[in-house]
Amino acid sequence: MENGQKTIRELFDGSKIFNIPQYQRAYAWEEQQLNDFVDDIKNQKKDKDYFFGTILFQEKGIVDSFDNIDIVDGQQRITTLIIFMKILLDQLQLKKRGYEIERLKDRYIQIYDEPKLRVLQDDNDFFRSYILQDNSFSNGNVRTPSQKRLLDAKNYLRQRLKKYTPEILQEFKDKIERTKVLTYSVEDAAEATLIFETTNDRGKSLTNLEKTKSFLMYKTYLASDNPEDRLNTLQSRFGEIYRDYETIKNRVEENSILQYHFIAFEKWNDRSEYQNYVQTLKNKVHKLVNDNRNRSEAKIFMDRYSHELQESFRIMKELLLNREPHLRDIFVLNRQANFYPLLIKAYKQDNSEGKQNFKRVVQLVEIICFRVFGIRRRRPITGREYLARRARDFNGNFGDLINHLKGFVDSYCNNDEFGRYLSSPNFHNEVDRNNQNYLFWKYENHLRTKEQPIFSEMSYDEFSNRDSRTKFSIEHIIPQNPNENKVTIEGSESILPEISKDFQEIYLHCIGNLTIDPKSANSSKLNRPFEYKDQNYFRKAPLKTQNELSDFLNQETGQWDQDSIDQRKEKILEFALDYWDHKKV
Repeated sequence: MENGQKTIRELFDGSKIFNIPQYQRAYAWEEQQLNDFVDDIKNQKKDKDYFFGTILFQEKGIVDSFDNIDIVDGQQRITTLIIFMKILLDQLQLKKRGYEIERLKDRYIQIYDEPKLRVLQDDNDFFRSYILQDNSFSNGNVRTPSQKRLLDAKNYLRQRLKKYTPEILQEFKDKIERTKVLTYSVEDAAEATLIFETTNDRGKSLTNLEKTKSFLMYKTYLASDNPEDRLNTLQSRFGEIYRDYETIKNRVEENSILQYHFIAFEKWNDRSEYQNYVQTLKNKVHKLVNDNRNRSEAKIFMDRYSHELQESFRIMKELLLNREPHLRDIFVLNRQANFYPLLIKAYKQDNSEGKQNFKRVVQLVEIICFRVFGIRRRRPITGREYLARRARDFNGNFGDLINHLKGFVDSYCNNDEFGRYLSSPNFHNEVDRNNQNYLFWKYENHLRTKEQPIFSEMSYDEFSNRDSRTKFSIEHIIPQNPNENKVTIEGSESILPEISKDFQEIYLHCIGNLTIDPKSANSSKLNRPFEYKDQNYFRKAPLKTQNELSDFLNQETGQWDQDSIDQRKEKILEFALDYWDHKKV
């Protein structure tokens, strides 16, 4: 392919087949980019040239009579363009316009039943069957996030284009065909690396991961006499990184994983260096490459860095998909960010059977998340620098690491503090609802597994559901406003006396007067007195935290009172101090 400026029509003419190499990231455009794409075409003046940008190719030779061309840079634009042309030509054909639709489909969609674009391997069959063709479709056919984005792009573009008249659609087609594009075709990965780095690393469009990839490839090119093999290795590793990240991208930012990796595996002196991890990496590599005496060290460093980065993305995927109970609990508490560097490194360095050492670390992290940040309400930045240094300096000595984590608990929420904060008369208003729900979930499962009759535990999925009716909330056993709803029980009015100021300050919001409850059930109870709730709800509930309440009634009066609340508080406190006892880990 000749380098230089050409029209989109000229670019697609002939027997060219475009490929997206496996080292590229999957399709990533969403509604904002698609909207801009259509608006740019719509607003393009008929008598003015429109520039599509620069596309970087690597020619791979003739295979089965087709010119095979890898898209090194520009794959998002080319993929979107082909989907757009597929929808556009379908609409023109549907509206029975007298255009040479089949000829245009041969140019832009497929030629001799061969698609003009082959996307990444995991998505290629989906792209051919459901995007370029219109095979019958069900939601089960979508297996990757990028496939969903491809389908969303097709649906979005179809909705946009079906609003236009055939005359406007013809204008769109004409505008695209004469749109200008600057193409540059390279012979090998080394030349592609040089061009990509020097033309792209200045813009805002690249993510830090893409900048890291292009920078490492460029510096490898400069540091090596024969860089092709090293560059192919780098491309393969980043291809694996992109594929691993696709499965978890809705749960964690790729920039965050880059930073977690840097904290755990690189040598840094202070927070500013790992906060600006891309520049710190560049400074180190620049120094090594620019000193001819250190070029071998530079190649070793970049090879090691890319290999370990690939491993960190793989480990991150395994952690997020892991069903280990304490690890899952950390995600429920949603305080894992400060611990990810340590978790990644501990997971990697644990060679014990079943990763038992890692599981102990995870259990202590869960205790820290709940005790220190949940109940003790320490600020999110508490111990951040300390934890980062523990991750950086961890060398596989799990005994030492576990002692450090136990010391962290003692420093920021020792047993006395933990018990005192759990015993607070204003517990309900001091601890956020997520932590209250979490505590009572664990207490519920404790009752189910330790006290007769034995039940199966409440599952994570049951506890964490977000349905507006069945998600869990916190119910006051003696209601906050008992006299708002007068009810009759067995023919007589039963109303608690007015809550005294002392009772309100000491007992009302105490942990002993609280229980977990599905939101719909909580709403139905309103502010009814205990007798009504006990007879109609608590005794019949599927929750042992509610069934047990009758065990704490005053033996003389049969009422739920201050003594009941005190006794239940002590029972919950005993459970919590044992369950979240860091010294037992």
